[in-house]
Amino acid sequence: MFPAEQSPPSYEELAALVVELKLLVSAQAAEIAELKRRLAADSHNSSRPPSSDGLRKKPAPKSLRQRSGRKPGRAKGDPGGRLEQVADPDDIVDHHPAACGGCGDALNSARSVGYRARQVFDLLEITPEVTEHRLHQAVCGCGHATTAPAPDLVNAATVYGPGVRAAICYLSAYQHLPAKRLAEAMESLFELPLSTGTVISVLARAHDGLEGFEAQVKDHLTTVAVAHADESAVRVAGKLHWLHVMCTHLVTFYGIHTRRDRVAMDDLAVLPAFTGTLVTDALASYTVYGTGQALCGAHVLRELIAVTEDTRRDTSWAQVMIDVLIEAKDAVAVALTAGQHALAPVALDGFQERYRNAALCGIAAHPRPAHGPKPKARALAERLRDRAAEYQRYMTDFAVPFDNN
Repeated sequence: MFPAEQSPPSYEELAALVVELKLLVSAQAAEIAELKRRLAADSHNSSRPPSSDGLRKKPAPKSLRQRSGRKPGRAKGDPGGRLEQVADPDDIVDHHPAACGGCGDALNSARSVGYRARQVFDLLEITPEVTEHRLHQAVCGCGHATTAPAPDLVNAATVYGPGVRAAICYLSAYQHLPAKRLAEAMESLFELPLSTGTVISVLARAHDGLEGFEAQVKDHLTTVAVAHADESAVRVAGKLHWLHVMCTHLVTFYGIHTRRDRVAMDDLAVLPAFTGTLVTDALASYTVYGTGQALCGAHVLRELIAVTEDTRRDTSWAQVMIDVLIEAKDAVAVALTAGQHALAPVALDGFQERYRNAALCGIAAHPRPAHGPKPKARALAERLRDRAAEYQRYMTDFAVPFDNN
């Protein structure tokens, strides 16, 4: 019963309340689904690096390649990592049998009729080689004493030579050892005591010494016909920075910046002068650089995989798009092997038609909501439609690869 002073709600008020509650439940369901999607995101279905996956159990890998018919294993001609015997070993140790394995008689005077060679590859103890430079003094008849000049880089009583400095740069820049662990490794492996300050000093000197090479890399990147660019989040002194990369198959330029956008790209002074085709992810900042654009297939495949793993809607369009992109990539590889410079028009038209239909089906499968943000799957399908020429660049221009890998 309602109090005398309060009348019961009308039908229209109840209907409005039901609609409001439905909208609230729908919005909450969308938020929950988005949180689940973010929790499920890892390196196989997003742009996150594999190192961010942590120790959680990963899903079974889903191969995106078509069957080639070849047997699994090392490719023909690939040397692999297996040890191979050498023709001129450093030392030879002969082992002769002492007694017959049949009758037991001694074999001291028996002649050798052959041998089986087994080789052991090992590291000798590595110790530093110390070279002493004695800067002699000589006294002239006039009474003036002159000291011999020291060689370049021998500017103190004890210094580290070029081999040590090269090892520090390699372990830091290529193997990514932190300064403290690098110093520990140098002492453990080579009996060379190092401080972290020395490590930093050596790296700073190497950076300065590479200034000319860096200029050559930048000049090379501005003149090539096709280049690749990408950016990844990194931590510098605990703060978020962005590692910008631009490369070809010959060289790679790295630049650290606090920004991800065009401000950083302009400051690093490579992309503004680039005049070729740039292969990138879908970040809008890249669209102003170069004379041609191509979008990385590996990036969009990860986004499409994420769509196929969302069971709330029909995701068949995403799988169709994956199949089209991969089949076209394989067709281009076959054509290149055959010495061809373009896909057959019928084949290209077929790939492009299937691509267009898949993108349109994706848009239809993810309608725009009346309220709230656009679903990520719809945004992806719209981008595939609107930037089709850039995603299909590898199909129409064999000089442009499928991805940034």
